[in-house]
Amino acid sequence: MALVTVRQAMKLTGKARSSLYRDMAKGRVSYRSEVDGSRSIDTSELIRVYGELIHDETPSRDTRRQGDETGNAVIQELVSEIKMLRDEVAGLRVEMQEMRRIEHKPDPDLSPVSTKWWQLWRRPTK
Repeated sequence: MALVTVRQAMKLTGKARSSLYRDMAKGRVSYRSEVDGSRSIDTSELIRVYGELIHDETPSRDTRRQGDETGNAVIQELVSEIKMLRDEVAGLRVEMQEMRRIEHKPDPDLSPVSTKWWQLWRRPTK
């Protein structure tokens, strides 16, 4: 079965954190120590010790659905918006490439000669 953290085990069993740790310390619940020091408990172990697990799913959320026409209209709007955004991104990429081509780059032959820091202390020659 699946391994769950102590926090998830609290939600599944309805038990307090201290109760879970006490049962682990007394050996009633077996657990696995992770590399980071946290503990993982197998769900089958939780069922063995505490009985049936609590499922906090909301069934009303699963049964409620939108109508096909409304869902299709929303999907079509989103698809068209995605296409429009992709076109806009492509246009911006082309613009950026054009700007990079136009960008001025100084001629390396005309750049000022860099002086080394120790040459700044030299006395100027007359």
